[in-house]
Amino acid sequence: MAEDKEVENSTVAIPVGIKIGSQHTVIVTSDGEFVTHTCIREVENPITGEKEYVIGDEAIELFGDDVNYMLRGGFPGSEEEAELLKAFLLRLVKEYDIPENSYVTYAVPSIESEVCVNLLKKVIAQLPVGWVGKEMWNDSFLGALAFPEGMEMLNKTFLVINLGSSTTEVVAVRRGEIVYSLVTGAISGDSVDRKIRNEIQNETRGAVNIDITTAREFKERYANLKNWEKVQETVHLFEKGKYSFRIDECIIKPVNEYIEDVADFVAMQFLPELAERNFSVYRQIMKRDFILIGGMAEIPGLAEKLEAVLRDRLGVGISIKVPEKPSTASARGAYTISKLRVENK
Repeated sequence: MAEDKEVENSTVAIPVGIKIGSQHTVIVTSDGEFVTHTCIREVENPITGEKEYVIGDEAIELFGDDVNYMLRGGFPGSEEEAELLKAFLLRLVKEYDIPENSYVTYAVPSIESEVCVNLLKKVIAQLPVGWVGKEMWNDSFLGALAFPEGMEMLNKTFLVINLGSSTTEVVAVRRGEIVYSLVTGAISGDSVDRKIRNEIQNETRGAVNIDITTAREFKERYANLKNWEKVQETVHLFEKGKYSFRIDECIIKPVNEYIEDVADFVAMQFLPELAERNFSVYRQIMKRDFILIGGMAEIPGLAEKLEAVLRDRLGVGISIKVPEKPSTASARGAYTISKLRVENK
């Protein structure tokens, strides 16, 4: 299942897991988890005139939407985006002090484009880390390794639903092998952000137009399907004075529509196609818990609501389980692989 592997002899190696996502990048080491936005902004030093890069959360704080998210579906799509990704990662590995004598496992999504895969491999090969060894594994599969069972998941058959920022991926896994996977960019966390922005614009009759970054912040802060709370925002508008609107009402509708879309994708597309391709795996999966990971899985109550909708769609009592911190599960699974490699060297 490993897509790329390179091993060199080393007496001491530091295990590292990295998930380079379209929205966030997660690094896991023995020191903990580090999360930042996968974005970059080129600036000019006002004194020297030299070009510099501001990355991640700092770039978001300083420039808002005026930053460059260089990935779509977890991969660069051009040489220019690959160069920006390299600059981003070079700054990141330096900032978090990832050593050269490290074993790095990268969590990456499924994609059919060999061009995009090769661009990412080229960037990874140019980084001054992973000199002891490096691998690329499917991030949905790696997310399952974040459960307490860890590597024991290699002996199991299961389904993973990965709710990412730019894609939704569903994979069927049997004993460490991906039997079937399906990805769609039509259902994503980004699309929810855009709908929230539109809902706020409609709610305020065009008086309030927020950027996508703010819409995403509203979603991450206020989206909650377990405890419905009234959240009101107040702004001062030129010639209109003080204006208030309900943020929670502008969030709940896009999130519920998203859940319905995910359920349709799993129940009406993925599972029927899996049954046609491998009925034995399909039968095994329907008897086991579905695994839910990804940033959107962080929304309180989303897993329970999706489980209920899927039960209705499928007519069977399926269950969904979610690892701790589902948004970083893939990187933790990647770290598990790297740690195993180091221990077995």
